[in-house]
Amino acid sequence: MKRPLIFCGIVASSLAAFGVLFGPHFASDLFGQSKKARPTQEPSVAEVKALELREKNAREQFLRDTAKLAKDYEDAGLLEKAKSLLKTVQRVDSSIAGVQEKLETIEETILTANPFQFQVDTAKGWGEPVARVEKGKPFRIAAKGTYKFVVQETLGPTGFPSDDPIRQMTKGIAGGALMAIVIPVDDRGKPGKPGQPAEIGDGKEITPKDSGLLFIGVNAPAGNRNLGKIDVQLSGYLASPK
Repeated sequence: MKRPLIFCGIVASSLAAFGVLFGPHFASDLFGQSKKARPTQEPSVAEVKALELREKNAREQFLRDTAKLAKDYEDAGLLEKAKSLLKTVQRVDSSIAGVQEKLETIEETILTANPFQFQVDTAKGWGEPVARVEKGKPFRIAAKGTYKFVVQETLGPTGFPSDDPIRQMTKGIAGGALMAIVIPVDDRGKPGKPGQPAEIGDGKEITPKDSGLLFIGVNAPAGNRNLGKIDVQLSGYLASPK
């Protein structure tokens, strides 16, 4: 199976963007120096206008530099960094046209990138983990194919219990449907409590609530012997399970 690549994410803020643009010590050196305030003297109208003009020019220059750096990151294929800087631009001035559209384009590129294909053996339950996912980072699943849903149950003359027609199936998900589950894993590799399975059907975009290992299977009773395999493609924020 082709191993997916790891997308490297960053969390940016305006100060982080300053650090990228001007160096790590720029902000601390600047904010560490200040003159004593003049509590009793109001600035003149001319002084206020001069400061406001400097503010306007500084803001515009910052936005231009940050947008240009975001474009350079995008051209280099570092889409997470480009997205982070564009979000900084958006926080500084949300009225700038085209920023949200560019963010959506980059996100769509990420979600359709990094694809890999595999088959789900419907006779093997959850099987082995297929990928590692990150909390809050979406990925996509597309599936196609058919299989035989085989139920092996020993019944008496009364048939299935009326309140439990097929035991050990996940409630709230269609019987036989393809589904996914994320099992959290800590830094030492110890698994945590599994999350709630999500129904996939023939395709879905999922944003995990936890970081961990992704498993995919069909909603069927434990121990049944289905026949057939489902073709699945994953893309987006994914990494090898190893």
